Amino acid sequence: MNEKVTVISITQGEVGGAIGDACHTITVPYDLTIVFVCVSSNADQATQTVDINDDASGVITAIDAADASVPGTWKSTHMGGANAPVVVAAGSKLTFDVNNNTDTNAKVMIQIWALTGALSA
Repeated sequence: MNEKVTVISITQGEVGGAIGDACHTITVPYDLTIVFVCVSSNADQATQTVDINDDASGVITAIDAADASVPGTWKSTHMGGANAPVVVAAGSKLTFDVNNNTDTNAKVMIQIWALTGALSA
């Protein structure tokens, strides 16, 4: 195995601004395989979740971000979870949705762990 781990960290939100659908977009420079995601919020939001979309299609959805003291996680089989790893092609646009956020002072942190290349389970 010659894969390398890439970690993508995003903090979204600002005072007075609402966070919602497609609140952040990145273009992926090379093929990668998402194996772990961790999300957290600085404020409790009863039903807040985070979705990751690949070219507008939800590939990882409803990661729990409701409790500020308990980060929500998504794990592939590579990380001891039950989910299949998600392959993202070079040039794809990843967008992030923060659902059910009602606090205009809230920030959401998203961390994606990915292996370089298109890998299978």
